[in-house]
Amino acid sequence: MSQELIDYSRKALIFAVQLLGSQSDAEDVVQASVEKALAHPKAPKGGIDLQKWLYRVVRNAAIDRIRQLSREDELDTDQQITSNQSPERQLEQLQIKTRLMQALSALPVMQRELIVLRDYHGNSYEDIAEILAIPAGTVMSRLHRARMALRELLKNELNEVNHESV
Repeated sequence: MSQELIDYSRKALIFAVQLLGSQSDAEDVVQASVEKALAHPKAPKGGIDLQKWLYRVVRNAAIDRIRQLSREDELDTDQQITSNQSPERQLEQLQIKTRLMQALSALPVMQRELIVLRDYHGNSYEDIAEILAIPAGTVMSRLHRARMALRELLKNELNEVNHESV
């Protein structure tokens, strides 16, 4: 396996974790996707085309996994805490991350993947359009709606927290 594919696989793993919310499910999806990349005769051999192709394969596999999990009615979310911070700061960061991940998980997968691809992975609108096989203009409008939906979920959660503490 080339170093380039290894690097893209690491990025794809992060993408898969963000879509699935589970490290182990994401690892399974990425492993199967890399195997497919190595075995598929029409897979790009390198460069940004390989990265976009791998993201598309991972995305499709993640969607399949989400469907399978929804049929099984169980979805795990694993959270990680970073060190080098005070315990109070770690707790605060974990709470923020947990709220964001919960809100992100509550979004439909189409909205979630747009936010993850753009805001977490820094893909351009054109790259996202190619990964998702939709026009770039559609990416922009759907991403805007996805961010508004995420903002609304976070706002509603904040209102609930404020009402509970009163």
